[in-house]
Amino acid sequence: MPRRVGIVGTGLIGTSIGLALAAQGVEVLLRDAEDAQVTIAEKMGAGRRWAGERVEHAVVATPLPTIAWQVHELLLGGLADTVSDAGSVKARPVEDGVRLGGDLSSWCPAHPIAGRERHGAVSARPDLFAERVWAVCPLPQTVDAALAATTAVALACGATPVRTTPDRHDEAMATVSHVPQLLASVLAGELTGLDAHDVPLAGQGFRDTTRLADSDAALWAGIIEGNREPIGRRVRSLGGALVALADVLEAGDAAQVATAITALMRDGHAGRARLPRKAGATVREWGWVGVVLDDRPGQLAAIVGLISDWGVNIEDVGPFEHSLDAPAGIVELAVDPAVADEVVHRLVNTGWTAYRRS
Repeated sequence: MPRRVGIVGTGLIGTSIGLALAAQGVEVLLRDAEDAQVTIAEKMGAGRRWAGERVEHAVVATPLPTIAWQVHELLLGGLADTVSDAGSVKARPVEDGVRLGGDLSSWCPAHPIAGRERHGAVSARPDLFAERVWAVCPLPQTVDAALAATTAVALACGATPVRTTPDRHDEAMATVSHVPQLLASVLAGELTGLDAHDVPLAGQGFRDTTRLADSDAALWAGIIEGNREPIGRRVRSLGGALVALADVLEAGDAAQVATAITALMRDGHAGRARLPRKAGATVREWGWVGVVLDDRPGQLAAIVGLISDWGVNIEDVGPFEHSLDAPAGIVELAVDPAVADEVVHRLVNTGWTAYRRS
């Protein structure tokens, strides 16, 4: 772990990194084009103002168009031994860095995948990256020291480093981050055409789905522009699927509509099932077994012990669904798909209420 880390950009991400590193005893130096942001970050305990001292590692957490220039300045000026960044797009800053010239071997592009709808130093939190993924995207020429320092910073912030390439990162983020942001904004924007009397009918599902619509517009304009080609492909693909669905809804009979919706929902279930429950975990298809547990002590321990006695390994445990007013709750357990049906069968035969989650 570098003993002295410089942070360029004291917004939400930069200040949160500073708070997390300072809590680990790292000396953190802060710099930002907006002096007021540095003052706030200092007062919050994220570090002290950077007066030009040399650091072992620097993290660039500035807006996307300025990342390459900041990296170039740090390395060319000899202010940092190694540098990483926190940009949401990776290929564009790398291209910019190549155009600027110079030795990029001490730079390890990276992206802590965490954030909030609010921005600025005042919104920073030391636990923002806890149990989150930190994409680490070294270049072919990136030296081991830069890779090691970047990984160490991620770990010190409580994140799980996941190694990939700039291009693969951008393709993936278009699907899992950038297009969802656009969809949330489009969906929330539909409220502007709804009668004010009907807006209160929006339930928690709508609020959850449109949460990202509160994000900073200027920040996201830069991110979307910086990754426009992968995002464009995803938007066009999604648009085609929605148009096809609209055609069925408008012209299809009841059976055709039911078939289309069932296929859409099943694809959604399959996609959700691929999401790892832990940050950075290897994705694997598990067989999920649900069990109804009475609201009394020892039920969870009993079911875990019983399944273990059968020689079946429980790979993961889902959230325990239980209302305080209900006499029972449901827990879902991940097991090898090859034995999931057998586990359900044996549980039912021993008196438990169990099912195989589709």
